[in-house]
Amino acid sequence: MTHKELWRLSASQLAQSIKTRSVSSREVIEAHLARIALLNPRLNALTQLFNQAALAQADRADTKIATGETVGPLHGVPFTIKESIDLAGAPPTQGVAALQGVIPPEDAPAVARLKAAGAIPLDHTNLPDFQLRWHTDSSLYGPTFNPWDKTLSPGGSSGGEAVTVATGMSPLGLGGDYSGSLRLPSQANGIACLKPSRGRIASAG
Repeated sequence: MTHKELWRLSASQLAQSIKTRSVSSREVIEAHLARIALLNPRLNALTQLFNQAALAQADRADTKIATGETVGPLHGVPFTIKESIDLAGAPPTQGVAALQGVIPPEDAPAVARLKAAGAIPLDHTNLPDFQLRWHTDSSLYGPTFNPWDKTLSPGGSSGGEAVTVATGMSPLGLGGDYSGSLRLPSQANGIACLKPSRGRIASAG
């Protein structure tokens, strides 16, 4: 497998490869950014891209590996975040223009835990306005398209996240589900999701 095809690997496979120095975190990030550049213009699943920040974090992750520091189980692995979940410094717009100026000062607990495990935020993903529909089409970013058939819905409200993972633009996605918002788009795009029991993971942010 060439470095350009690293997007084909799972999050756990990438973590192991980075840990053993078979590949670098930078190579993994670059492979996913190339995949995004290829597919996202026609799928519109990703909204805010954190390319330079992700590459800088990847370089720091590679330095830790090179110097023998203890690393987390997802060290150097990219992940994407539904644009309703707080990532410090990036507006969680929920798909509406009125929230573009809302900048959270800290990460949501779920994001913080992934970062503590060594994962690197790569992008925000599209969703319907205020997560209120079972089809992903926001007034701020427009519609997200099902990658297998554009005449079909990608589902919602985590539709952007599901399309991103289904097409290899990210190996791991963080969404939310109160009434099917993970389960429906996962089914629509042919992937699997995990919905923890209520209270298992903090829902703040």
